[in-house]
Amino acid sequence: MEMTVEQTLLVMLALGAGAFVQSLIGFGLAIVAAPIVMMIEPTLVPSAVTMVTLCLASINTWQYRRQISLKGLGWAFIGRIPGTFVAGVMLIYLSLNVLEIAMGVAVLFAVVASVFKFSVEPNNKNMFWAGFTAAVMGTTTSIGGPPMALVLQKMDVAMMRANLAGYFVFSCVISLAVLAMTGYFNLWHVKVSLMSLPIVFVSSWVAFRIAPHIRAEWVRYGLLVLCSFAGITTLIRGISA
Repeated sequence: MEMTVEQTLLVMLALGAGAFVQSLIGFGLAIVAAPIVMMIEPTLVPSAVTMVTLCLASINTWQYRRQISLKGLGWAFIGRIPGTFVAGVMLIYLSLNVLEIAMGVAVLFAVVASVFKFSVEPNNKNMFWAGFTAAVMGTTTSIGGPPMALVLQKMDVAMMRANLAGYFVFSCVISLAVLAMTGYFNLWHVKVSLMSLPIVFVSSWVAFRIAPHIRAEWVRYGLLVLCSFAGITTLIRGISA
């Protein structure tokens, strides 16, 4: 598995753009980057995207460490475990086309939910199912942010960033373990991920510096347009292939 220099640069830029968005609003790396990366090199999704998300989430957790609160996230962690193993079974038995369809639907779901400002209370039951759903989506398509973000969206923006980052650290470690056991994560994914980290870290640093001066709503509106395009095109690819 090799990529040209141009393909590698495009993958790095896509991950950098996703890292910028996620560092601003708490999630979005996979929503922005995964559809683009899949068009360039499908085998990088979800493994390489998940590893980059783990590294970014670790940085974001440190950046927003003063705002993090693990109260309630315990139930999301519990839901994450069975959801990950369900996703592992799906990876074994489902084709790439089906996963593309799932990713497209996941992105469009996030768009619709954002447009209609749908939200649920962050009680124990909802946190469990958000963790479960995020596990299935995140492990199979690398897009696991929307379920957790919907539950946590009533929080202060900085606190939401912090708690999503903390959840993603836990989440990505489990996903990568399952991906490795099912043969979807190897040294080539590690190599590509490590090559992308410099631009990811720079993007995160820039976003962290400007985040206090930018309303999160402005970023979300621009993201909706990109998410809509990415979701539709990925869904079409999965259906027509």
